[in-house]
Amino acid sequence: MTTTLALDVYGTLVDTNAITDTLRTHVGDRAPVMARTWRDKQLEYAFRRTLMGEFADFSVCIADALDYSLRAFSVTLTDAARTELLAAYQRLPAFLDADPGLDALQRAGYRAFAFSNGSREAVSKLLGDNGLRAYVEDIFSAEMAGAFKPSPRVYAAFAAHTGAQTDDIWLISSNPFDIIGARKLGWQAVWVRRLPNNGVYDPWGAEPTANVSTLTDLPRVLPPP
Repeated sequence: MTTTLALDVYGTLVDTNAITDTLRTHVGDRAPVMARTWRDKQLEYAFRRTLMGEFADFSVCIADALDYSLRAFSVTLTDAARTELLAAYQRLPAFLDADPGLDALQRAGYRAFAFSNGSREAVSKLLGDNGLRAYVEDIFSAEMAGAFKPSPRVYAAFAAHTGAQTDDIWLISSNPFDIIGARKLGWQAVWVRRLPNNGVYDPWGAEPTANVSTLTDLPRVLPPP
């Protein structure tokens, strides 16, 4: 059997908190808390859309979450500035451990896929811009299931798409909701503890199979490929 890796993208391979620097030019010292609000609302809107059966491209959730954040912080932007922020979200940088971590996995012979709520187009651009596309066999987007993680439909659709057996799939993610969703479906999962934002695990649901603080530690906790 082949160990198949499902690599989450936003917050695991690329740094969503990096948007803070672009935000700072518009909102000053409020940028860190506004960046957190923007990210949290993206996920909330994705969850709500799945529950309501109103799936949309994840970019819609990103844009709606930005508009909410602007209202919440009483910020008025020009159309050009709003467009700039949304464009910056499509150019998020990779974490410093992403390239060496994925390179080590590829050299070891693991079968790896990008596994994201983002669209195939958006994820392909992010990975390509950061020099990571060659490390994954394919990109699986939640759009292929018509729902967002952690809906069971997304994990089931990934297994069907890759042909991998449930027992052989390992999720690599910094998001506790993602870990819990995968474990519910019988996957193994490694929680990448991206401090400080993701340093606390949700107090319910299945625990991760293993924890790491950096992607370069993955070969230490994964089974052989």
